[in-house]
Amino acid sequence: MDATDHAILDALMGDAKVPLADLGKRLSIAPSTVFKRIERLKQEGVIERFTISVNPEFFPRRLVSFLSIKVDLDAADDLILFLRGKQTVREVFEVLEPNDYLVKVVTADTSELKTDLIHPLTAFPGVREVNTILAVRKIKEQTYVG
Repeated sequence: MDATDHAILDALMGDAKVPLADLGKRLSIAPSTVFKRIERLKQEGVIERFTISVNPEFFPRRLVSFLSIKVDLDAADDLILFLRGKQTVREVFEVLEPNDYLVKVVTADTSELKTDLIHPLTAFPGVREVNTILAVRKIKEQTYVG
């Protein structure tokens, strides 16, 4: 990837619907070149998919929480399956210390958080610890780091 590829990714992260002609003009390259580079980035797996960003204020689930989970090694696969099946779970990361997994969750309120995740997780075989952090304000969110 060169500087032009990074510039294309930066532009698409800001607005994935930017017209290729506008992007080409901004980068001083032909729109057909922009198209070919985007297609190559898709084929190489750099671009996984195009998606939208929605304003959470229009939806009931907007309480962001992070769960730090410690689990016995032999129960990890079952835990991952459980988390993958939960609609309220947005992201799951395997981490190093102090626990094993960091889970980003979006729920309507703390009651849903407890009912849907915390209570089932604390009763889940092999789960040794669940710590919850409630987010009060999003300062920055960025998925692409070039």
